[in-house]
Amino acid sequence: MFGLNYNCRLIRLGFSCFISLTCHNIALANKTKDKKKEVAVVSPTIQKKTNTNGTDTAGKTKLQHDLEAENALNRARLEKQLSTIIAQIEQLRLKRERQRLDKEIENEHVRRAHDKAMLLLNMEQEKLTIELALAQAKCMKEMEAYHTQLTELDKKIQLEKGQAQLLQETSHRLKAEIEVLQATNTRDKYIQKKPIYLKDPLIKQSNTLVLSDRCIELNGPITPWKANYIVDQIDYFNNQNKEYPIFLVIGNSPGGVVTAGYNILQAIESSKAPVYVVVKSFAASMAAMITTLATKSYAYPNATILHHQPLAWFIYGNLRETKEAYMRLDKIWKRLGGRVAKKMGISLETFNKKLYEKSVYGDWEEYGDQAKKLKWVDCVINGIQNSAMSSLPDSADYTFEQFIKHYYNANPTKAIEPSLEEMAYNKLAPHDVNYCYRPDHKAQMMDKS
Repeated sequence: MFGLNYNCRLIRLGFSCFISLTCHNIALANKTKDKKKEVAVVSPTIQKKTNTNGTDTAGKTKLQHDLEAENALNRARLEKQLSTIIAQIEQLRLKRERQRLDKEIENEHVRRAHDKAMLLLNMEQEKLTIELALAQAKCMKEMEAYHTQLTELDKKIQLEKGQAQLLQETSHRLKAEIEVLQATNTRDKYIQKKPIYLKDPLIKQSNTLVLSDRCIELNGPITPWKANYIVDQIDYFNNQNKEYPIFLVIGNSPGGVVTAGYNILQAIESSKAPVYVVVKSFAASMAAMITTLATKSYAYPNATILHHQPLAWFIYGNLRETKEAYMRLDKIWKRLGGRVAKKMGISLETFNKKLYEKSVYGDWEEYGDQAKKLKWVDCVINGIQNSAMSSLPDSADYTFEQFIKHYYNANPTKAIEPSLEEMAYNKLAPHDVNYCYRPDHKAQMMDKS
């Protein structure tokens, strides 16, 4: 297609050149003719002057012959150029024809190759069609065999399904019976009874203290995190009800960190609901301070309450540091021991003397009935009625591991029993004092002194 367009453009160009040359020669001939006419026009004038008429006619004839000769020459030249252009056009036509024939031959080769490829593809298609028909026949035969097996398996499954359904119904029936028995057993472990809430929890006739579910337990050393937990519980019960009392039940506590004990005392004193401290077994050091300084306290007659001065084992770099630590410890004792002495109706100096009159270590230990006479506790009770105990206790909660975990906030292994030194005493905050009853530590101090 490109060759044909190119040839057409060449033909047009040739005709354009031919027409341009022709027009140019014609214009040139006309110009020459005009010049000669001017000469002819001038010549008669001269001749008139010379008065020679024969010479004028001869000049015109000669001029006409010259013009004809020149036109013939130009015509010959143009014919020669035209023949050259026509020869070029013929060459271009022949070239275009040859290209057309080459294109037809090439197309014929392509068509033959295409027909050959289509023939091969048709043969391959027929072969694949035959193979597919054979494969389908084979597959149908296998499917019939599988269908027969599937029918047999379906029959077996239906039979086994019926047996399984029968077993499942039996299992559901047995499970329902077990659940009924478990529910009955569980229901027997719980009492459908609400706790008793009394503004005055002491039954004077039997001297029994009635506890509700507004109880907070304090066991083991008093640590900062345990004190925070106790304070948060006091706030919770205050938000729940501000009239009924809250009970801080001390089972067995040797005391603990002074700042933590201050935190508990401050919460008791600022609580709108009364907070009553109940000592069941043993309260010493900071726990004894909380018991004595609480709003109201109760204790079993055989419960033990122990007061002593703060004890610390100072190991400092110089005398100035030791003196400052002693002064800080003395201030703590004046704040705590001074309040206890004031409640007892004696001075702090007298209280200090009595501590060391009772024991060489300064430990003043009394049972609950004697502690009442000393105003360490407000009431001695004969019994406690826990109205919030509505479920049967689980024996798994009363093991050594659970006791250590609850008492010391530790996780001991069954094989190794942790020492009191490892579990009870934690690293203190700056300027804090571990105000805890430690008879083993006191004995070591006395031996060293």
